[in-house]
Amino acid sequence: MLSGLSILNNLGTNFDIVFYNLGQCDKRGKVDFLSSFKVGKLNRTHLVYTGTLDLGVDIDDSVKIRAIAALKSPSGHYSTVIDVKLKACDMVRTFVLEIFQSVAEHCNITFACPIKRVRCDMKNYIIDMKVGNIPAIPYGDYRVEVTILKSLPYAIEETISCTRAFGAARPQSLLQSKSKKKHQ
Repeated sequence: MLSGLSILNNLGTNFDIVFYNLGQCDKRGKVDFLSSFKVGKLNRTHLVYTGTLDLGVDIDDSVKIRAIAALKSPSGHYSTVIDVKLKACDMVRTFVLEIFQSVAEHCNITFACPIKRVRCDMKNYIIDMKVGNIPAIPYGDYRVEVTILKSLPYAIEETISCTRAFGAARPQSLLQSKSKKKHQ
């Protein structure tokens, strides 16, 4: 399990998303999308991580990604607020294109869909993800599961990988707000 992963987002509203625990789902698939991760603190607002990223398969129209975000209630139960499944390339283009372009640059590859299987050892990578096209979400604690699925004959889907993260949406840090204003 990974602890302390912080992702700062520009979701059209002023909040940060912080992942404090990252690991594999119960039904994880045959490949760990993210493995052997260690987290270090760069400064007050940014973390760096070292580990391995593995897409598990060639990404084409037969591969889908399902993302489920669930908000934790005061009683400890989780309620789904986002559940989306799209072709992998469509998911990336719609929600996380800047993230994947940044990772591709770090891994010294050109990001284009479709793409051959990528396995990349990442060292001291600074995470500053920008997620787009996601509606405003309430502050609180979240569980997020991202599953990579491969379509097989007869409408069967094979789970390639599943990553689960626990985190929180919280008001944007003052330092981050000032930093964004300076760069706009």
